[in-house]
Amino acid sequence: MPLPRLYLSRDTEFDFLSAIEFGSVDDGQPSDAWRVVNGQVGFLAEEPSGRCIGFSVQDFSEFDPQAPEFASIWWDEPRFDIPQLGLRAANAGEICMAARAWLRNEGTLNRCYFQQAIQAGAEGDLILAATEWQLCLESGDLMAHYGLGYTLFELGDLRGAYRHLRAYTELSPANAWAWCWLGRACLALDRHEEARSALTKSLELEARGGDETDAEELLADILPA
Repeated sequence: MPLPRLYLSRDTEFDFLSAIEFGSVDDGQPSDAWRVVNGQVGFLAEEPSGRCIGFSVQDFSEFDPQAPEFASIWWDEPRFDIPQLGLRAANAGEICMAARAWLRNEGTLNRCYFQQAIQAGAEGDLILAATEWQLCLESGDLMAHYGLGYTLFELGDLRGAYRHLRAYTELSPANAWAWCWLGRACLALDRHEEARSALTKSLELEARGGDETDAEELLADILPA
């Protein structure tokens, strides 16, 4: 079976390194899909007890991949191909070492676009924010579906917002806010049944410990009095 081909992402603002199979994201995944090593490294499975599709490292600037408590990241399995680094059949330890040497404490291009999009949105320049989100997405970061989706919603492009938000709920099924934004877009497009389903899903995730959203208030707008 071919090894997972990982997409490398390094964010210096949030100080993480992520290496996840292209076509997937590590955001909003079920907790039982993760195997955590010493609270800092997490291996992500495609589904609970399924094949491993990558890993992420928190506080990467302070991370010592050669510390004894992280010995398991050097095991023979799992192994990955990572085209950005020119590595084949590499374990997580080898990938971390190569990424540190290559990036030299800089972020990857996708996360530069990501941070610029957040900044533009915070400053109220939604057109610039949408452009930066699109660049982030075009650079291969599928997390940008979410930011582009809610930004397009605020710009009044409801169909575009719906398309990107629907895609993100498929990628990030445990993200309560993604389902809430999808429900909001569905409401604006008069897709009431789909809105009800999305907002109900958001509330279910809240009840399981997810982020608190506006889903309850939005759902009340379409429920019979």
